[in-house]
Amino acid sequence: MDLSHLDKKYFIDAHKYNCPFCKRNHVSFSLQQTTDFDWSEKKKCYVFIVRCNSCQNESLHFCYEDIRATDFHGSPTSYFRDKLDIDSKMFFSQPSSFFALDERIPREIRELIFESEKARQANLLVGASACLRKTIYELLVYEKVVIKNEKTGRADYQASIKNLKSKFQSVAPELFDALGDIQELASDNVHEGSWEAWDSPKLRFIIELTKATLHEMYVVPEERKERLGLLGQMKSAFSNSKSTSSKNEEEK
Repeated sequence: MDLSHLDKKYFIDAHKYNCPFCKRNHVSFSLQQTTDFDWSEKKKCYVFIVRCNSCQNESLHFCYEDIRATDFHGSPTSYFRDKLDIDSKMFFSQPSSFFALDERIPREIRELIFESEKARQANLLVGASACLRKTIYELLVYEKVVIKNEKTGRADYQASIKNLKSKFQSVAPELFDALGDIQELASDNVHEGSWEAWDSPKLRFIIELTKATLHEMYVVPEERKERLGLLGQMKSAFSNSKSTSSKNEEEK
């Protein structure tokens, strides 16, 4: 059975989650603190502070429902309810997701993705979409691949994304094609005409897709360089060791 989808969730179940700090998957956590406040006159908000039992860092989660299990007397316990999709109940988390953006991704790009995620969690879908569209544009500007339409003087997104694709040839071209599709999906036409087709899970998917593309662009190549660097060090150490051994043999 393929359970890889669990790696993209925050909470696996009532006892294990994917830690956004130490990046360990399926690690146990503990519910450290719970409080609540009035979100509005008729709606209460519950705040849960969760601690990773591996790195001891704590994350913050907001929910409109008390999802804690209860004891025999009906009193809330320090555990979430079993057999519950906890992620679907939380509308705000900090850090925002398990797949935290690596610092090797440009800061301005990371901040826009962060803003888009926060807007989506608050169900501000138009704002989240606008931030995502801005992210793609700023990425094109950062990489200096913007191509402008000669007639309008405005950026030609599709041509610019093709330009970006040619610059990062080690990245799967399908990811850049998806960026072009995302730009169109998050365009003004969608805002004005067919927004009813959108919902938070769909927007979450394209945000994660954008993050995956950024990871392939900025993180994977650096990790490859680090591995090659270690390989070079190992070869150098082996050569020096072999040279020293040969010299000792000659001296004998």
